[in-house]
Amino acid sequence: MGTVIRIAGGGVAAMCAGVLCLPLMLGSGGSGNGPAWEDSCTPSSPAMQVASKKQEIPAAEAGGQVTVPLNPQGKQQSANWTGEQKRNASVITNVARSRGLPPRAAVIGVATAIQESMLKNIRHGDRDSQGLFQQRPSQGWGTVAQITDPIHASNSFLARLAKVGKWQTKPLTQAAQNVQRSGFPDAYAQWEKAAGELVVKSWGKKAVLSTTSGCDAVKNAANSTDTKGKGGWALPVENSRVTTPYKAGGGMWSSGSHTGIDFPVATGTRVQAVGTGTVVEAGWGGAYGNNVVIKMSDGKYTHYGHLSKISVSKNQTVKARQQIGLSGATGNVSGPHLHFEARTGPAYGSDMNPVAYLRSHGLSL
Repeated sequence: MGTVIRIAGGGVAAMCAGVLCLPLMLGSGGSGNGPAWEDSCTPSSPAMQVASKKQEIPAAEAGGQVTVPLNPQGKQQSANWTGEQKRNASVITNVARSRGLPPRAAVIGVATAIQESMLKNIRHGDRDSQGLFQQRPSQGWGTVAQITDPIHASNSFLARLAKVGKWQTKPLTQAAQNVQRSGFPDAYAQWEKAAGELVVKSWGKKAVLSTTSGCDAVKNAANSTDTKGKGGWALPVENSRVTTPYKAGGGMWSSGSHTGIDFPVATGTRVQAVGTGTVVEAGWGGAYGNNVVIKMSDGKYTHYGHLSKISVSKNQTVKARQQIGLSGATGNVSGPHLHFEARTGPAYGSDMNPVAYLRSHGLSL
């Protein structure tokens, strides 16, 4: 039977089974940016020494490499991860990627969740703390249902992380503490290497670890948000899923099969450009209803159909995650949703597999 050791204030210091004690030290999960840390890549206390560079770094692939930068400080911990823990690490990684954030954000998120919950979506903790990040409803993180939803919790953590000044070059423990405001601010550091190993497995086959004892790798990869150097990429709608797949058959489509993928979102949901490009069509598209077509920076085209509102105009330049309209049920539809296509040209009939296209830019569906 495990024994829980508690500290003053109600925080869990460790969970012990026999002679083995696994440090938990759950943070308070408070909101806000926390203390104003110095912008430094040196350890925040003399006890935290920079780890030696003994980790073997995978060989870089030629072209298209995505670097997952590590700057481990102090003694690093490891664990044998269960399937549940690996899935939760993958959720955090995929949410970071879908938000257009660099791999460093995923490393910080996963390391934080390890320290807070051991990557388990727990329904208890210090005071009213809940979920992967031990976020607290009383501190403005959302309802219990929201913060125990791994996708919602990951989005909340990463949204606040992105607002922390110079978070990409801060030591991991400082960046995490700016979000979490834990009673044990140095504890996140011990999981950086383990987090990096989990992130690199979920990010994609071209992701490689890069470990440094200083700031160089972190700074060099701070703005590496896209494998092709064209800026960040994002899914056309946040927190959704694909229902009708590409090339699904049926009489609803004049071509005999589905030329894109559908996201089942309610009318009025924000629709965003998946990457940087130029609008080549914005208006009524017949069966597509209100639609937008964008020529992307890689020369391909993306199409967004059945919109209730269009927010861009022809020849306008857009960036990843910029709103281009609101979802709806215009044109030939059976209900509200976003129809999304990837194309080799601007016109109907030039469709290509949109899932493969989005995945080629590091996105997960």
